[in-house]
Amino acid sequence: MSDTETAAPAKTAPVWRARLIALVAAAVAAGLTAVIAAAVGVEMKAANPGQDPIEVGFIAGAFMTLLAGGLGWIARAVLDRFAPRKARLVWLIGAAAVFAVEMVPPFYTEATTGTRIVLILMHVVVAAVLVPVFGRRRPDLEARAA
Repeated sequence: MSDTETAAPAKTAPVWRARLIALVAAAVAAGLTAVIAAAVGVEMKAANPGQDPIEVGFIAGAFMTLLAGGLGWIARAVLDRFAPRKARLVWLIGAAAVFAVEMVPPFYTEATTGTRIVLILMHVVVAAVLVPVFGRRRPDLEARAA
């Protein structure tokens, strides 16, 4: 290849595809965390004070992850659209704040200690999957906004 020739730009997967895969992976990971915990003997029932306990299984873990992760995706997409240069920073600060707030309920939930630990672990697993993908820089948008 001569100096005047340039290599074709590398094809990358669309951002929405990476985010969708991460969202589904996080949902499956949360659900599997609950299933594995139940398989090793953790009673996966929890209740808000004054309410009846509910079973925290695969479906509940996956559904809540899809709901919360979908809201996080929407927030990032809105930020990418209206504030592309600051989207990553603002989203990461928001994600950290939401994560901190979500660490509180397992401590006042009526559940066994093992269940509380698993609930916290589920939140950590979901964040570990979603934050690196949703928090990724978008040089394509940042360059256009400059």
